[in-house]
Amino acid sequence: MTSHPVDQMRGFIVDAETYGLAEQAGMFCEALSEILGADQSLFDGFEFGCHMDEPYEMVFMWDRGSLRVKLSFLGDPDDSTWFVGDDRRRFRGAIGTDRCASCRRMLDSMRSIRE
Repeated sequence: MTSHPVDQMRGFIVDAETYGLAEQAGMFCEALSEILGADQSLFDGFEFGCHMDEPYEMVFMWDRGSLRVKLSFLGDPDDSTWFVGDDRRRFRGAIGTDRCASCRRMLDSMRSIRE
């Protein structure tokens, strides 16, 4: 069974030494938690990975076959992005101040690729 994506992110966020990155990732993580609730089915079968190069970036990735979901939190919050793509389609967007809207667009992109 797949762990909830929010639970996968939280440990890395708590361990981050760079407040700005932890704050950005934490706010997006809370938006993801709010929108997904207990339903993690969209992330079933994905393998999780995290890469940190503090103080410059914190990256969360979920991979399943050719499908990749990626959150990139960078030192400059204006450059932080989400990405969803496979061999045929790619979607990318900014993680702006409205994190719930950014999160919904990312999840909608995941759904459109799965269909």
